[in-house]
Amino acid sequence: MDFTLCLTHACNMRCSYCYAVDKRASSMTWKTAKRAIDCCLAETLSRSKLRQCRAITQLGFFGGEPLLEWKLLQRATEYTEEECSRLDILLKKTVTTNMSLLDEEKASWLKDHRFQVALSLDGAADRHNLLRRMADGSPSHANCAGALQWFRGKNVNSEMILVVDPHNISGLADSVQWLVDQEMFSYILSPNYNAVWSEAARAQWQVEIERIGIIYQQCFRDGRPIRIDIFDSKIEAHIANPLQRCGQCSFGGNQIAVAPDGRFYPCVRIVGLIDRAGMEAGDVSSGIDSRRLARLAPTGSVPSGECNDCLARPRCKNWCACVNHATTGNVDSVSGLVCYHERMTINIADQVAATLFAEKNPAFLSRFYR
Repeated sequence: MDFTLCLTHACNMRCSYCYAVDKRASSMTWKTAKRAIDCCLAETLSRSKLRQCRAITQLGFFGGEPLLEWKLLQRATEYTEEECSRLDILLKKTVTTNMSLLDEEKASWLKDHRFQVALSLDGAADRHNLLRRMADGSPSHANCAGALQWFRGKNVNSEMILVVDPHNISGLADSVQWLVDQEMFSYILSPNYNAVWSEAARAQWQVEIERIGIIYQQCFRDGRPIRIDIFDSKIEAHIANPLQRCGQCSFGGNQIAVAPDGRFYPCVRIVGLIDRAGMEAGDVSSGIDSRRLARLAPTGSVPSGECNDCLARPRCKNWCACVNHATTGNVDSVSGLVCYHERMTINIADQVAATLFAEKNPAFLSRFYR
């Protein structure tokens, strides 16, 4: 069982595309955090015993901005490490941050504790500052980008999250190139599916992804390959098995998100919503309601129609329940915008891969064909 502690609803930034509309100054107590950790580790042991496999869990921190509760983050981490060592549970750790509160001491501590650090930055200043502002309305790029100096290099366990929105789509490739020049090597391009994408914005979206494909290829040729989720995941799914689904959703399955008040939800996206009625799956007092959690899970079958006959379906992200819920209100229904994005990125990923394969690029062959 993977679990994420949403340490606070509060955030020191006001990004215009943020889905976490609940930004109350409400934070988790240590008592709640400890109870949540104990519940999730007990569930992890129970599931591993049932499956007769090694107990593995992932502890995540989210918000709001989790670094606003830095002392609580440290205490929760160290307690979980001690408990996992005592219970013989393999532990992985992640944190997602807007970077504005990072300093050398915090970055060093996260690296020492072997965190996977997800850094939210939309690239160069002109593009980043369009939609990512501080709470007082001032630009945030200088506050955030300064932290890059502590995460540069291939061996640092970090990844960049760039939110893709109609208002900042122009120049997306330039921002990726800017981050490549900063020696950052792993990227998640996260579309704002809740936005209204005009035909012009969609056309520009495709242009930018094609340009990013060229950057991706050149990095492989230069011997400093990067990772971009929309390319790597599609290529891996094609090579591993053309009929294998591209990833899977843990919504209602192997993950729990814990709100600051101690209630359990199937995904961190749900915690940030003001209206969360009907999505709870227990709390730190009563424990995880596994049956309720399972009922919230997607069935795995998308509606009949285009999806059934689509050749891209085995590699499509139609399984992402939180995106489906946010865009259609149904965990099993896929929006037209998701469909557009998936068809586009699969097509471009295949072109990028075919070119590097034809060139017999050693770094490409090593990563995907081993």
